[in-house]
Amino acid sequence: MATENAAQGPTLDLLVIAYGSSATDPPDDSRFTGEGQRRVEIKFAPVIPVRVAGNLRRMQEWARDTVRGLMFEVKHSNRWHCEFCNKLARESHMNFLSWMHLTPPKVVIYVHLLCDTRGSVCFRRVRENEREMAALTGQPPENMPAPHVPGVVYPAAAACTKCERDSTIDKTMSRCGRCKLARYCSKECQTADWPRHKTNCKVTREVKWVWD
Repeated sequence: MATENAAQGPTLDLLVIAYGSSATDPPDDSRFTGEGQRRVEIKFAPVIPVRVAGNLRRMQEWARDTVRGLMFEVKHSNRWHCEFCNKLARESHMNFLSWMHLTPPKVVIYVHLLCDTRGSVCFRRVRENEREMAALTGQPPENMPAPHVPGVVYPAAAACTKCERDSTIDKTMSRCGRCKLARYCSKECQTADWPRHKTNCKVTREVKWVWD
C-alpha cells in the first residue's frame, strides 16, 4: 500500500525479474521450461520523492534512475551465466514497463543477463523475444540499454558485488543478512560496500529464487 507524509511521496511497487542460467544448464532450449526457467524475482519499495510525486514523466525518469542504482545487487546476486548460453554473464539488457497512474505506482523490469549485448547470437535472441511480445501485446517493451564501451570486458555477474574481480567467481560468497541479495567475497568488501548498499538494502522487500 502507498504511504505518504509531509516529507515523502508514495512508495513505488517495483518488481525486478532477472533471467540467466547456471554453468550446469543444458545448452539447448530445454533450459527454458516456462515457470521453471532460472530466475530471481525481487520486490522493492523505494519511496518516491515529493518533488516528482504526481508528475508522471518525472516519476518515470526517477524510477529509471532508481532501477539503474539497484543493478549492482541484481547483477551480482548469484553465479549467473548467460540466459542463452553457458558463458559467464557480464552484461544486461532491461525491459521497462510502468503504470505510474496506479495507486501505488507500479513498475516491472525484466533483466536479461547476457554474455554480450552487442551483436551476439544471445542478444539477437532477446530481440526476437521482444518482437514476439510486441506482436502479442500490440506494444513493444520499452528498453533500458546499459552503457557499452566497445572492447571493454565487463565484470562477471558471478563476481563479488563490491570488488567485481573474476578471481572471486569460484569463492564461497557471503550474502547480506538483511536483503539476502548482495554477495561478497570478504567481510572487507561487505563493509566497504555498505555506504552504497544500505539504501538499496532498506528498500528490498522480498527475494524469490527459481534456481533448483
